[in-house]
Amino acid sequence: MDLMGLCSICGKPDAMHTCSLCGRLVCNSCFDNIHGICNSCKMGKQ
Repeated sequence: MDLMGLCSICGKPDAMHTCSLCGRLVCNSCFDNIHGICNSCKMGKQ
């Protein structure tokens, strides 16, 4: 999805990834490109 906004995890203004599990909009730092999920889902903290 091509959206940009605030990261739902850390609050950075350059969020451009959407987690395939929870749908959160997250930045590069908070996204696992290999699995296509956010770090919260990766750690099981939904």
